[in-house]
Amino acid sequence: MNLLLILLYAQTINTFSEENVLAFADHVYAQKDYAAALNEYQRYQFLADSMRSDIPARIVDCLINLQRYDEALVKCNDIKDEVQREFTKGTVFFAAQQYDSSRTHLMDIGKLYGKEVNKIIGLSYAFEFRFQKAEEYLSLPPDKPTYKKPGLGALCALFPGGGHWYCGRIGDGMFSFFLIGTSALLSYYYLHENEDIKYGICLGATGLFYTANIYGGINAVRNYNYYQNEKYLEEILESTE
Repeated sequence: MNLLLILLYAQTINTFSEENVLAFADHVYAQKDYAAALNEYQRYQFLADSMRSDIPARIVDCLINLQRYDEALVKCNDIKDEVQREFTKGTVFFAAQQYDSSRTHLMDIGKLYGKEVNKIIGLSYAFEFRFQKAEEYLSLPPDKPTYKKPGLGALCALFPGGGHWYCGRIGDGMFSFFLIGTSALLSYYYLHENEDIKYGICLGATGLFYTANIYGGINAVRNYNYYQNEKYLEEILESTE
């Protein structure tokens, strides 16, 4: 009985040894189980007198993948190498979509990390749709997005449905045209029938629909341009994988 207890105790000690905890942490990290890896790396930190130099960066990476960005920034301070610490902070801010802050930390270390830093900086500009600036750091796909002009969209929208047609949205343009046209014809009909109340209602509806048509034409241009930016951004992400 005593021998069994001794064996169980020895097995328990072995299970919770620094080496086994670290090996298990590396295993679940490789499996992308970041919550489990984070727990194991933190347990290893607690058990170890001295730890592997890449552990703080791995803890930060776990926190990034868990979208716990504030904690990740705090843990960056455990990274001893100053340049690596700045680089890691830059990646945390980039993952948190705080692109200005990301570039602030990455700009000064660009020469040391080279292409990796240029890629992150370039992508940070690309995510802001600042493609001309992104091209200073990345090789971008050749087919740049083409845009519609909001002012021209508004001008086209003076004709019912024109703003939508300008952006290639034929169905929406036809709907606007028939909606405004129908309400205008009803206004004309009730005017000649001397039905003042119905005429006033239809005329008011026509004015409302016409105003909405102009706004919709401008908004259609904005949506078109945003779609072009999103499409080009996807091409950039595919080319940088």
